[in-house]
Amino acid sequence: MKVVYAGRDGKKRKALIAEYQDVIVLLHDDWDDFTYKTTFPTDCRMKGASVVIGGVQILVEGEKTTFAYLDRLVMDGWDGVFPIPSGQYVSVPAGLTFYEQIEGHLGLAAAVDVAELLRDASYLTKVQDDEDALRLLNTEGFRNSLQRERGAIRAYLDGWKLFGRHRITIGNQKFTFRSVSGEDTVIELRFDSPSPLPHDVNVLIGPNGVGKSQLLRQIVADWLALDPNTQSQIGFAERPNLNQVVVVSYSPFELFPVDTSEDTNRRDHDVYRYFGFRGRKKALTDSKRGSHQVTLSREFPKANAARSLLACLADDQKYGAIKEWSSKLETMERVLRRAFAFDRAAIVVDSDADVDNFFTTKKWLTEPHLEGEFGDEDGHSPNERYIPIASDRVDELKVQPLSKHLRDRLGVVFLKDGKPIHLSSGQRLFSYIVINILGASLFSQQSTSMRATSLWGAVRS
Repeated sequence: MKVVYAGRDGKKRKALIAEYQDVIVLLHDDWDDFTYKTTFPTDCRMKGASVVIGGVQILVEGEKTTFAYLDRLVMDGWDGVFPIPSGQYVSVPAGLTFYEQIEGHLGLAAAVDVAELLRDASYLTKVQDDEDALRLLNTEGFRNSLQRERGAIRAYLDGWKLFGRHRITIGNQKFTFRSVSGEDTVIELRFDSPSPLPHDVNVLIGPNGVGKSQLLRQIVADWLALDPNTQSQIGFAERPNLNQVVVVSYSPFELFPVDTSEDTNRRDHDVYRYFGFRGRKKALTDSKRGSHQVTLSREFPKANAARSLLACLADDQKYGAIKEWSSKLETMERVLRRAFAFDRAAIVVDSDADVDNFFTTKKWLTEPHLEGEFGDEDGHSPNERYIPIASDRVDELKVQPLSKHLRDRLGVVFLKDGKPIHLSSGQRLFSYIVINILGASLFSQQSTSMRATSLWGAVRS
C-alpha cells in the first residue's frame, strides 16, 4: 500500500486516487498544537473504494511545522512517496481505527507496512525498540502535539498490541480526587480481571452528600484537560488507555458539561459525550442574535436517541471491515430484547420525503417503512412515516438522507408486528441509555453489551 504526501496539491491527490487501488494520500492542515503543526488529514482508497481511516500526526526531528518541511522536500524533487527521504520522524494516528481499518480491508501485513512507512511511534518503540524513535518520544513536540488528544494517546499506548496480535484491554486506573472535606483521596477503577465474569462495571455507592457527583465531575474535568504540562494533584495517576468518556444522567440538577463545542482549542470533541435533560437550544439574546444556551428539555433525550441510532448505523457501515468490530445495531437489538419484545427500532422522518432516497436498493421498499399514528407519553400526533434502522439492512440504508429528513424530537420508535409499541418509563429510559452509549462509542466491543445488561438490572431494581 502506498503512502503519498499531496498537501495542497488537489490535482496530485486526484491523480493518485485514480492511479492506485490501495493508497493513503496525506493532505494539508494548519491545526496548531502548542506551536507545533503536525496534523495530516487523509484520503484513503483500499481495493478501489473510499475508506475512512482518520488523520495522522507526523513529527520530524528539529521541525515545528511538518508540512513546510515536506513542501521543501517536494520542491527539491521528492515525489511525496513515503518513507520521507531525509530526517528522523515518528507518527501517531488520530485513533486505533486508522490501522484497524487497514488490517480489516487488506490484512495485518499491510497495516505493518504502513506503520513502517509512517514510522508509527507505538510500533517502533514497543515492538522494534528503535533508538531514533525512542529519542523523539522524549521531545516537547511528541508530548505537546502527538500526545495532545485522547485518541492519539490510546493509539500510542495500545497500537503495538494490534501489530503483535495481542488482546487490547483497558487496564486498572487510579484517580486522585478531592473529597468534600478537602482531603486528596485515591480511588481505583478496576477494568482488568482474570475472572470470566463481567468485571468492567464499577459502581460508586454512598449516602447523599458524601461527594459522589463531585468525584464524577472531577473525572470529567481531568479528562477534558488539554495541556499535558499542567501539574495537578487531581487526576489519573497515568494517562489512561481510554479514548472516550460518556456521561448519561437524567437528573435535572447535575452540572456536567453538555458538550465541548465552545472549546476552540480542541478538535477531539467526540472524546466526551453527555446525554440527559440538558442541552443547547437557540434563544434570542439582548442583541437579538441567536445564542445556543444550555437549558432543560424533555426533548433532548428523544432527539439524542434518534441521532445515536443513526450514528450506530453510520459506524456499522464505516467500520464493519474491522475484525474485532461488534455490530452496534446487532448489539442494540440483542440487549434491548432482554428488556422488552420488539421486531425493529425505527426513526420518524418527514412524511413528504421521497422514500426511494433512503435506500440503496429496491429490496426494502415494500416492507421497510410504514405510515401510521404516532403516539408516546406526550400524546398523539398525525400520521408519521417510520423507517426501521435494523441490523439486517445496514448496507441498504443511506445515512445522510435519513439525517436530513429525521424528525429527531419524536425519538426512537419500536415496532412489533408492524405497529409501534408502548414502553414503560423504565423501558424507555433503558432504551435511551443503551442506544446513546452505543451511538457515542468510538469503538464498540462485546463488552458494551455486558455493560448495558448490567444497567438494565439497575433500572429494573
